[in-house]
Amino acid sequence: MAGSPRTHLTAAAAHLKGEGHHVWADALETVLAPGGWEKLRQDSEAKSLSISIDAELKKELLAAAEEFGVSLNLLADQAYRKVLAGEWVPEKAGQRKMTRKAVLNVSVDASLRDAVRALLPGLTQEHGRRISEGAIVVRWACAELGVDTGAGLSVALVLPAPLRDHFQAARDKGVVLEEVVERRVGELMAHEWELPRQSKAPRGTWDGVSRAKFSVRVSDLVRRDLQALAAEFTESWGKRVSPETVIRLILSDQLGEPAA
Repeated sequence: MAGSPRTHLTAAAAHLKGEGHHVWADALETVLAPGGWEKLRQDSEAKSLSISIDAELKKELLAAAEEFGVSLNLLADQAYRKVLAGEWVPEKAGQRKMTRKAVLNVSVDASLRDAVRALLPGLTQEHGRRISEGAIVVRWACAELGVDTGAGLSVALVLPAPLRDHFQAARDKGVVLEEVVERRVGELMAHEWELPRQSKAPRGTWDGVSRAKFSVRVSDLVRRDLQALAAEFTESWGKRVSPETVIRLILSDQLGEPAA
């Protein structure tokens, strides 16, 4: 049969997923993701971690990982290494009520996980709040993939680097992005403009493209309006929409997007 091994493995993963064998499909997709072969080499020394998570948040994380062609297992390893190196701990976040509970399964290098688990009691005492393995994995993955945890509002967007560069180029030319966002948010609140609905990016749209952070400042009033709009679109579109997504869609509508 014609086609490369990657093509056949990708088709096999899709077939397994269609038949309901999600664990096997996830294993194949992990190997196919950037760095996957290295992860496969380490698998004999990996430990599985099951994390209780809001079902919609899990769905958004998986969709973002698919869009960027990134393995959540590799992001989990990154998070543990950052904590072990003393370079990062998950930020304190407000409590988020789970509307529907789900389980996110990731695997982490066994020795790495053991080393971080030994640090957790000390980190919890040092920061005056519980630092858990689940928080380490989920908040790092959300930050890297630009997914809002739902526990608070941030306007630090995580975008494909070409899109970030496109927005920055507009800013460099004198476009005040904050004014664009504020104007459109006001029009949305007054029902004078309709936000173009985000279409699902084809699988692998940004595969192999690096991600970059891009900040947009907004006033407290606009922050509150963004939260209200995100909740409204989440209900009307039938999928979770974050304030960051609203900002991204506004800027994409006004400035366009570079070709993937």
